[in-house]
Amino acid sequence: ILAQRAHAVTMKKQAEAGKIQAEAQYQYNQENIKVLEVNYSKAKSDYERGKKQFDGGVIPQEQFDHLNKAYDAAGAQLDAAKTQLKVSAAQIESAGASVASAQAQIHVIETQLENTRLYSPITGLVAKRWLLPGDVVQPGQSVFTVTNNHKLWVIVYLEETKIAGVHLNQPSIFTVDAFPDATFTGKVFSIGTNTASQFSLIPPSNASGNFTKVTQRIPVKISIDGTDDGKKISNYDLRAGMSVVTKIVKD
Repeated sequence: ILAQRAHAVTMKKQAEAGKIQAEAQYQYNQENIKVLEVNYSKAKSDYERGKKQFDGGVIPQEQFDHLNKAYDAAGAQLDAAKTQLKVSAAQIESAGASVASAQAQIHVIETQLENTRLYSPITGLVAKRWLLPGDVVQPGQSVFTVTNNHKLWVIVYLEETKIAGVHLNQPSIFTVDAFPDATFTGKVFSIGTNTASQFSLIPPSNASGNFTKVTQRIPVKISIDGTDDGKKISNYDLRAGMSVVTKIVKD
């Protein structure tokens, strides 16, 4: 791809050089028309003067024929120069189109180069690498699993019989098995709208005739705000998936 980009850049430079050359040729043709217009005007005046002299018997036929041919040649040269001016204008437009085409090709290649880099939507830690160097990635395939270590919370799957006394912003305390000497504080900031079993791999269905009643659990998210002794959360190496013992404090 880098070689293709270098080739496209070279083609753009050549197109830009061709456009500069076409513009210079156009300016030259404009100036040349001015010179040919002067020559045509002179040839016309000589022809008109010579015609009067020839009609009056002052100059011979041969001299008058020379003046007539010079007049025709000056007109033809002026017409050819005007046509060439139109050609030069068309060449400028063509060169401009070539520059735009080369620039578009560069944009396409740069987009392809950008697509060779994957950017994580968050800043965190690589928890799992799904592919190894040399593997072919398919569209939509996972390459890395990244955990956000800057925004952590606790998920409690609370029994549905206990959810009635839980509400948003309710205080909570909990301990982490990895740090038994620390008591963390937080509050409820999200209560699930459905039970956890609804999105399991095989959700339960009563259509099979199984009406056994099982207490369901609803996910409740609790923020990690600090510790009861005022220490910073950054002092503890909290990781995703750690086990905790949680207590939601009743108001």
